[in-house]
Amino acid sequence: MADATNKVTTSTQVTHIDSGASIAAAGISGSADISTAISGTGNMNRYPLCDVVLMCANTASIAAASTGIYLYRRDINVDGTSDEGVPGASNKKHFVGTFQVAAATTVSTTHYVQLTDIPLPSPGDCEFYIESGLGVNIVAGWTLKVTPKSNVGATT
Repeated sequence: MADATNKVTTSTQVTHIDSGASIAAAGISGSADISTAISGTGNMNRYPLCDVVLMCANTASIAAASTGIYLYRRDINVDGTSDEGVPGASNKKHFVGTFQVAAATTVSTTHYVQLTDIPLPSPGDCEFYIESGLGVNIVAGWTLKVTPKSNVGATT
């Protein structure tokens, strides 16, 4: 009998942002934070999805109404070398998910949160940015890691 289940395959995890700068409440990370590009070169263009892991700490207790850190994707090299604008207060068109952190945590609590099955553009060239919806600052030194993945169809 053939195996009719879907399989998930992954590529090597990319440390996209290794040590991000401090982000003010309602602030968005900047392009200077990016350590390694997410690029469709090599075998990454075979992966239409990714899992994104964020490690960060806050500067004060988090209110129950403010537990989200928002993730945005910026597509680059869309048409040749044309890039979308960097996400900012007036440019949030590629919102792709919300990391939920625990409310009422103490100052400098370290959070490890993950989003799964985030779509990657074809051929995969993009950058990710986060926005602090915590109502408090995110401490410098946060990391964002991306693991490209694909769901392989069932075999018969």
